[in-house]
Amino acid sequence: MANTENLGSKKVEQTQENENIVTKILAFFNKYQNIIYGVIIGVLVIVLAILAFNRFYVQKKNAEAAAQIQQPIHWLTQGDTASLKKALEGDGENDGFLDIASGYKITKTSNTANYYAGLTYLKLGQKDEAMEYLKKFKKKEDILWYACQATIGDLYDEQGDESNAISYYEKAVKGKDPFFTPIALFKLGQMYERKGDWKKALDAYETIEKDFYTEYNKMSVAQYVERAKANISK
Repeated sequence: MANTENLGSKKVEQTQENENIVTKILAFFNKYQNIIYGVIIGVLVIVLAILAFNRFYVQKKNAEAAAQIQQPIHWLTQGDTASLKKALEGDGENDGFLDIASGYKITKTSNTANYYAGLTYLKLGQKDEAMEYLKKFKKKEDILWYACQATIGDLYDEQGDESNAISYYEKAVKGKDPFFTPIALFKLGQMYERKGDWKKALDAYETIEKDFYTEYNKMSVAQYVERAKANISK
């Protein structure tokens, strides 16, 4: 009987406590309702402004930039020096990659223009500028981004900077592109060989065999697998 009374008492106390909490919340709301409504309205205004900005400005800029970049891409594919310079700087009527990268910064195309500007500088033999723009390329387009990391790895390799070369190749091989990824894996394996890390070299070569068997055969990677295994067993 005593237990029943205690249980009933606890329920009453809990009910009173809940009522007190509700009362406090209502009192707080009544006291600060103007501020609360103001905050809610302010948040809604900000959200609506962001949506309007994206719809009426960002999307428009995206469309403009996407149209603008077609001509410099065409010049880039032509490959001669005059065309490559126009791809970077434009021709007075059409923007080049540099203007698109700087003039449409809020767009995805601006990011892509950084990548193509880096490739263009590379074709012109201006490797410092190429590195600068390739590093500006953010990870928004996976296939291009992984290819970009491999290209940066190549530049560091040419500079004799093995540590940074390996770091960028390791980023590049996380992609699944059937062309770029096996090449990056092979280069990574070669870098590990130079450092005498035959186990990691073997892992890179065997990943090509497992995930990109056609390229594995085309690139004659089997001989490198055997060489790595032989060095591991020494």
